Amino acid sequence: MVRKLILEKLEEKGLTMSEASLRIGYNHAYLQQFLKRGHPLELPEKSRLPLAELLGVPEDQLRGPSSKLPKREYVKVNPSLRESLIAAHPLRSKLSDNQQLALDVTPGSQLVGERDLPVFGTAQGGSGALIVTDGPVDWVVRPDPLLRVKDGYGMIVTGDSMDPVHKHGSTALVNPHIPWRSGDTCIFRSHHDNGDNIVIIKELRRFTDDTWYVRQYNPPKDFTLKRSEWQVCHVTVGNFFSR
Repeated sequence: MVRKLILEKLEEKGLTMSEASLRIGYNHAYLQQFLKRGHPLELPEKSRLPLAELLGVPEDQLRGPSSKLPKREYVKVNPSLRESLIAAHPLRSKLSDNQQLALDVTPGSQLVGERDLPVFGTAQGGSGALIVTDGPVDWVVRPDPLLRVKDGYGMIVTGDSMDPVHKHGSTALVNPHIPWRSGDTCIFRSHHDNGDNIVIIKELRRFTDDTWYVRQYNPPKDFTLKRSEWQVCHVTVGNFFSR
């Protein structure tokens, strides 16, 4: 229905797909890809708003069906001059100065497309570590930071050691391809001989060839991990927090 409406309005206004794409700030092929090839599956808010204005229709008429899913909200935060996301949290005072940069609420309507992002469950293990499920326990709609990321995934957070950045019961969003660096919040993974996958979520402070230097927030604590035992480090780029 959305695509049909756009085509009808373009014809009414005597605009080509290429002309309309350029007028809303995108390359000339943007609308053709959406209307004829189905990519993206639904229009994100950043293109939906100017297109609605151009066509003279309410923005709601250009929303896809996923906008009617249960709303989730997340807040943009830039803890290390890189975009990441955390759940909306009233206690800004708990965040460091650079974590408060670019704080900005992003509506759930920006979560578009099919439910194709796998979410893995966790259970509390020893020494604050989490045991990860063998397979996904849920599939959710992808937010913008993982929209086209191969092998992106979510992981349910158990415990409050990284509150308020990752709250108990929220879902950490992970891009396994971003190079980690100091200041990133990361998932560290250990593969045990018995087949268990063990993870912890901590802030990466620095690293050497054989050691991760990490920090947790609750209770505040800095400690080290042997890289020979914690072989994988994946950067979190956000956080789902269901309302």
